[in-house]
Amino acid sequence: MVPSTPRRRSPRRSAQAWQALLDEQAESALTVTAFCHQACISPASFYRWQGRLRKGLQNAGGNSAGTLSPAIPAVAAPQPIPDFVDLGALEDLPSPARREADAAHRLELRLDLGGGLILHLVRG
Repeated sequence: MVPSTPRRRSPRRSAQAWQALLDEQAESALTVTAFCHQACISPASFYRWQGRLRKGLQNAGGNSAGTLSPAIPAVAAPQPIPDFVDLGALEDLPSPARREADAAHRLELRLDLGGGLILHLVRG
């Protein structure tokens, strides 16, 4: 049985100390992984504090893009996916003459919705 060595807990850092680390990394030429290895911090902790501080600046009404270091890009909030996409009308009730001219233009749309369900639309 291999004797285990107790893990040394890293010191707790304040938000100001984390902001200083974020600024230091941004000014260095190192990647986040390399910087974290050099500073003996976890990349997960680095990213967690980066998000916390960015969110704190946004909640405080600050401009996150201007307040954070320029090397840390501001992340836009994800846009919700709409439940319905309006593609517009193909045409509004055409006149009889127009219908005859368009008779040669047939539109057929077939959508396989999965699970054996198929939507088949035909115009013309």
